[in-house]
Amino acid sequence: MNTRSLVLSTILIVMLPVTTASAQPVLILDGVCPGPMHAEIQGARPNAGIALVYSPRRGWFRIPWYYWCEGAILRLNPRGIQVVESVGTDENGSATFEGYVSAGACGGYLQTLSYPSGGCETSNVVQIPEN
Repeated sequence: MNTRSLVLSTILIVMLPVTTASAQPVLILDGVCPGPMHAEIQGARPNAGIALVYSPRRGWFRIPWYYWCEGAILRLNPRGIQVVESVGTDENGSATFEGYVSAGACGGYLQTLSYPSGGCETSNVVQIPEN
């Protein structure tokens, strides 16, 4: 084996774990606030429960031991945090949330958290756009 083949083989072996890692689910918002809002999650585990969580501010919140997903970390402030809606993902790991966002929630933040059957994955944090 020549030096060039050895270097290429080493690069491929080192890159293998990086290319096989699972990606974080992605939350996408569309709409105006106040008004109708469409939120979509993509890349979550297929056929799993998923909750849309709201907080007026960003922060850091570890789910307590007495709730499902104990130890999962949300990048939302615990003050004012609440589950907006829970749905199930489809066979592709996607789910849609539809609703009306009141003026008091404009500028707040959303993140998703999958149920234990979904591995307690969290999505990116998205700010609700202010009109």
